[in-house]
Amino acid sequence: MKTKWMCMILMLALALHLSACGDRQENGNSSENGAINMEPQSVEDDSSENTGNESSEMNMIDPQDNGTDKNIMAVSRFKDSDFSGKVSGCYYADGSRIIVAADQLYLYDTGKGETIASADISMGDLCVQTFTDGYFVVGQGKAGGDSNGSFATSESGGINGYILNKDFAIQDTISFSGLLSDDFTSQITGIAISQDGKQVAFGGLQGLYLYDISSRKVRTILNYSEEGTAGNMQIVTMDSLTFTGNNTLFYVGMATDTSIGGDGVSVYGTVSTDSANLTITKKGDYKVDTEEVQKGGNLLIMPQSFDKNNGTLLMLDIISNTEKTMSFSSRSEGKDGVYCSGQGKYVATAILEESSVTINIYDTASGKSIHTETVQDSNSTYFLRVPQILILDESGTCIVVLGRGIDEVSTLITTFGFMG
Repeated sequence: MKTKWMCMILMLALALHLSACGDRQENGNSSENGAINMEPQSVEDDSSENTGNESSEMNMIDPQDNGTDKNIMAVSRFKDSDFSGKVSGCYYADGSRIIVAADQLYLYDTGKGETIASADISMGDLCVQTFTDGYFVVGQGKAGGDSNGSFATSESGGINGYILNKDFAIQDTISFSGLLSDDFTSQITGIAISQDGKQVAFGGLQGLYLYDISSRKVRTILNYSEEGTAGNMQIVTMDSLTFTGNNTLFYVGMATDTSIGGDGVSVYGTVSTDSANLTITKKGDYKVDTEEVQKGGNLLIMPQSFDKNNGTLLMLDIISNTEKTMSFSSRSEGKDGVYCSGQGKYVATAILEESSVTINIYDTASGKSIHTETVQDSNSTYFLRVPQILILDESGTCIVVLGRGIDEVSTLITTFGFMG
């Protein structure tokens, strides 16, 4: 067990380099270069109301000793930055970089503590994927247009994709609602870009499709009803997609057993974009929450559906195609969110209580719990919904985002460090 002073020194060092996101406020200490100012607070100071656009202190409290590394310290109050509007989410980009979604998208370097670039993209729910030369951002467009003719805001409610280079400049846009005449895609998790950035695969209600970025043409990889069978299993949906190479896709979805009928069951497998060769693996009574499937490095984590959660996690190495199961500290753990680090070295779980959330971090190689941290606030509104959690492998930093989907409060973000 590390001493309290060692943990405090570590966290102080991290706080100097890692910034957080918040709503814009009038503040005389606002940084000109976009770094978010932090005003240290005493752990006894609990005077903030945490409503509207007010900043709030987030306290870390020491949970019951379970043998893991823990911190006891006051967390800084996060002040305004050059992020305009309510922060709706933070997403892992690469290395020390994250993408912050607010009035537009910002590429933020947590090591330097500054905004590197921004892109005039405004969407609702979104996901971020990386490829060799840049970033692929896909999400639900907001209704209405803007004075700049922003593609995302001009498409009323449709799913849109943006291809950005490493400098965060928009290279191409894709409106998925206009690609097919007799089918459509409804889930942003069912869209993936190849590692060379030349192709985008997406699943519809009737089949799986491939979009060639240079020619802007779409072709059908397979039709579920005609080619979506392997053994006795018949594909119904492919809800989550990721490329394992430029010509091979890994999917997670639902299928039916044609020999016995009945409801669909969770399945995963591979499909070739060239030949449509299909594999289907049935997961029995393990029901995957397909909208929460995450990729970290070569590891794919497949959290259980909320109604079937039993404290276990299914993981898959997509290179060796080998399964691994992790058991959490309790059978109820996992229902409030499971989160994978950018490189797949760690997973975290959230445990919500009335006025706090406890985060447990696990090492994916050993399956052991290595760190426990509890974030507490006087405004219980922040704990009515599951948080968003990002884990940066290289720096051993965890970012906790609270209130991003709750209009009544500002978004609060806090960070802590851990030893892997």
